[in-house]
Amino acid sequence: MNKLHKILNRFVLMVILNTTFTILADETPLEVFQSRAAQTLRLHPFDVTHYQIALSLVERHQSFVGRTEVHFIATEADLKHVVLDAETFVVRAVHNSEQTPLIFTQANGSLDVRLAQPLGKGQNSKLIIQYQATNVDVDPTQFGMKAGYDLGLDFKAASATNPQLINTLSFPEGARHWFPCFDHPSDWATHDTIITVKQDYQATANGVLLSTTENPAMGTRTFHYRQTQPQPTYLYVLVAGPYSVLPATYGELPLQYWVYPGKEDDAAVTFAPTAKMIDFFENLYGVKFPWAKYAQITVPGIGGGAESTSATVLGDSLVHNQQNLLDFPSNRVISHEIAHQWWGNLVGYRDWTHVWLSESFATLGEYLYQADDLGEDEGAWNLYNKKRDYLNEAHNKFIRAIVTNKWDRPDQMFDNHSYAKGAVILNMFRDMVGSSMFQRIMQQYLQRHAYSNAITSDFFAVVAQVSGEDYQWFFDQWLLKPGHPILEVSSSWDDQRKIVSLSIKQVQDTDNGTALFRLPINIAFVTTQGKQVHSLWLSEKQQHYDFVLPAPPLLVRFDEGDVLLKEWTFNKTTSELLYQLRQDKAMGRLWAATELAARLSEPQVLLALQQTAETDVFWPVRQAALNALSSQPKASLLGWLQQRSSTDPKSQVRASAVRAMGVYRHPQFMAFIKQVYANDQSFLVQAAAIEALSHYPDVDLQAFFEKAALRTSPRNVLAKAANLALKDRPTINP
Repeated sequence: MNKLHKILNRFVLMVILNTTFTILADETPLEVFQSRAAQTLRLHPFDVTHYQIALSLVERHQSFVGRTEVHFIATEADLKHVVLDAETFVVRAVHNSEQTPLIFTQANGSLDVRLAQPLGKGQNSKLIIQYQATNVDVDPTQFGMKAGYDLGLDFKAASATNPQLINTLSFPEGARHWFPCFDHPSDWATHDTIITVKQDYQATANGVLLSTTENPAMGTRTFHYRQTQPQPTYLYVLVAGPYSVLPATYGELPLQYWVYPGKEDDAAVTFAPTAKMIDFFENLYGVKFPWAKYAQITVPGIGGGAESTSATVLGDSLVHNQQNLLDFPSNRVISHEIAHQWWGNLVGYRDWTHVWLSESFATLGEYLYQADDLGEDEGAWNLYNKKRDYLNEAHNKFIRAIVTNKWDRPDQMFDNHSYAKGAVILNMFRDMVGSSMFQRIMQQYLQRHAYSNAITSDFFAVVAQVSGEDYQWFFDQWLLKPGHPILEVSSSWDDQRKIVSLSIKQVQDTDNGTALFRLPINIAFVTTQGKQVHSLWLSEKQQHYDFVLPAPPLLVRFDEGDVLLKEWTFNKTTSELLYQLRQDKAMGRLWAATELAARLSEPQVLLALQQTAETDVFWPVRQAALNALSSQPKASLLGWLQQRSSTDPKSQVRASAVRAMGVYRHPQFMAFIKQVYANDQSFLVQAAAIEALSHYPDVDLQAFFEKAALRTSPRNVLAKAANLALKDRPTINP
C-alpha cells in the first residue's frame, strides 16, 4: 500500500487513540488515487425485469445445478444478442420461451446469447439458462477482492464455532458467480429464488417465502421465495444451513433472527433492539420500512454485515451474551445495515461513482441512532471516531473526491471517504439547514426515487427544491473535491478594550484540488458572566474577528458542538485547558486532556488529569486523561495505575490502565497483571493484560501465551493478543 509522502506536523483529533501516521516514500495521497482508471457507465441494450433462479445445492461435492429464467425488454431496436455476466458455473443450454435452443458462447466471464429472432425496441422476451458448477471455490483475488472474501456462493465446512452451511455474497459483483445476470447496480429486477437443499436445512433469500416442498425420497427440501419489488443484483442473497430461526415482529412486519443452534439466547439479546431501530428510522426518514420482512442471518468469515434487500447477512462475531455486549456492542453494525434498507436498497445508485448515496447516509443513520439511543455524549464519540477514521485514511492511504469515477475495482469506492467522511459531511449539512429541513429532504428523495437508482445530481435537485436555497457551493467543496480544511486558530484578550480577538487561517494545500473552504462556525465564549455563542462564516485564507466580552474569557470554544470535519491547532494557556477539562462538554474535555499530555511537568496538570481519569462521568474522557498520563511514564503513577486497572467501571478504561502498566516493565507489576488476567470478567481487559505481559521479554511466559492463544473469546481478541505476543518472542534459556 502506498504511503503518505509528507505529514503536516499538526494535531489531529486522533492522538488519544494512539493512531500513528506513517511516512510514505513515493507518492502523495492524491497521486495514489489519481493512478486509478477513469470509468464510464456500463450500458446494455436491454433491461432485465425479472429473474427466476432455481438452484439445487449439494454440499458434499460443493456443487450446484441451476436453472435461471431471465425476463427482459429490448431498449434498442434490432436486438440480436443478449450478453450476461456468468462466472464459476458452466452453461449447458439456453432456450427461449418457445423452448427453442439458442446459440451461445461463454467466455471471459460473459454469456453471449444469440436470439432466434431480432427484437424491436420495447419487445419482451425470456431466456431459460441451464448451468452447473462442481468443486466451487471462488478465488476472490482473481476478481479484485481480498483473499478470504466469500465472493459468490460459498460452501462452508463445519468448524468448532459454526455448522456446515451455504451462503452467498453478491456484493459488489458476486451474483454472476451463482446465476447468469446483468450484474451491475443500474439494472433492477424482481425475482424468485427457488432453493433445494438437504431436508434438515433451513434456507432463506430476499422476499417472502411462498412455499416449502419436502421430497423424502431424495432427502431434500425446496424453498420458494419471491421478491415483488425490483432491486439490483448485488443485493441478492441466499443462505442455507441447519439454522435456528427466531421469529419476532415490528407491528405487522415479520422479523427473523437466523443463528446457529445453541446461540438462540445470545441472538435474542443481540437482536432485541431491531424493532426499536426500524421504528427510529421510519420516523427519521418519514418512509415506512419498504420490504415485506426483515431477516438477519449470521454467517462466519465476515466482521460486519452485508445488507441485502429484506435480509442482511451478519458476521457471527456480532452475536454475544449480555455481558460481552458491554465490550463488543453490535448495535452500530446492526443499525447501519437496517438504515441500508432505505439507503441503497429502496433507493440505489446508478453506478459505483455514487455509492456515497448509500454508504454515507447509512453511516449517518447509525450515528443518529446511537445519539438517540445512548445519549448526546455517546453520539459525539461516535461522530468523533468517524472523523478519525477518515483522517487516518487521508494521511496513510489517499485522498479523493467522494463522488468520482476513478476506480480500478468497485470495492475501492467502499472506503472511509464514502462511509465516514460522507456521514460527517451530511451531519454538517444537517446542522447548517436544521434537522427538520434535512428530514424533509431525505423523505422527498426516498419517495421520488423509490425502487430505483439515482445519481448525485438527483439528490442535489431534491435539496434545491425542498430547501428553496442554492447549496451547490457546499457540495462542490465537500463532495466533488478532495481533502478537508486544516485550520490554525489563535485568540488573544485585550483587557483595556474588553475585546477577544480570534484569528483563523486555512493552511491546507489547495494545489491538489482541495478547496479553500466556506465554513459556518460556532464560537462560544465563557466568562464569569456566562456564555455567549457567535456564528461566523469562514471563506478566506485568513480571517480576523473581534468580540466584546464583559470579562476575560475562561474558555474560547472553537467549533462549538464539534460539527466540522477538520484538522486544527489552537494553542491555549494551561489555565484555559484546565478549565475546559473540568467544565466543557465531553468532546471538549477529551480534547483538553489530550492537549495537556505535553504539560505533565506542571504539577497542577498531573493532579487534574488524575482527577479526571478517576471522576469524569464519560468513559472516553477518563480514558483520554489516563492515556495522557501514560504518555510520559512516572514512577509516582505506579500504584495509581494499579488502582485504575481494577476499579474503573468501564472495561476500556481498565484495559488502558493495564496496557500502561506493561510499558513500565516493573517487576512488581507482573504478578498483578496476571491476577487481572485471571480475575477480570472483561475479555478486553484480559487481552490488554496479555499485551502488557508481552513487554517482559526476559521472563519465560511462552507457556502462558500458548495457553491463552487456545482460549475462545469474542472476536478472537485473546488469541490475537497472545499470538502477537508470541511472534518473534526471544527464547528464554533455562
